[in-house]
Amino acid sequence: MNTVRKSILLTLVALLPFAAGAQKSNIPQRNEIVQANGYEVFNSPKDGQNRYYLSVGHLGIGDAVVQVNFDPAFELFIPLGNSLSEAIATLEGLKAQCKQPRRTQTQTLGCLAFGFPKEELETVDVITRRTLLQRQLEFSISREGYRRAAYVTKSDIGSLLSGVKLYHRIHPKEN
Repeated sequence: MNTVRKSILLTLVALLPFAAGAQKSNIPQRNEIVQANGYEVFNSPKDGQNRYYLSVGHLGIGDAVVQVNFDPAFELFIPLGNSLSEAIATLEGLKAQCKQPRRTQTQTLGCLAFGFPKEELETVDVITRRTLLQRQLEFSISREGYRRAAYVTKSDIGSLLSGVKLYHRIHPKEN
């Protein structure tokens, strides 16, 4: 009798991992493709469709001159497209914008969210900036009289672009 109980218990314990693995999770995924200096390009698939995003990191708060970084939780996500080809084209467009004259301003869509991108997108201003030694893009959102902004250098965009191109060569079927 004791042997039968042990064998039943052993069988149940052996089947537990299979039962746990069969559960479907509704937690969103964030599959990192490449990261450079705190900026990240990742894939967040939903309903079998790939969705590529650029995380420009945590935004500061202030005005056009002074930005104070105090929010370590929320990130600004910029959608890059539903395929690696679209993501590469969008990153190339951002890199090309770095060569535009100072204060050239365009707009794109993005979302400020905790951990994962949301479906609700808002307008993000992308402004070309130049410092003494580098070119950069300012990604900013204006809210209630103040401005939240993050800055990405041209070299960081180039690093992300190179990483995504390499990933595309290694995984040609993921398109």
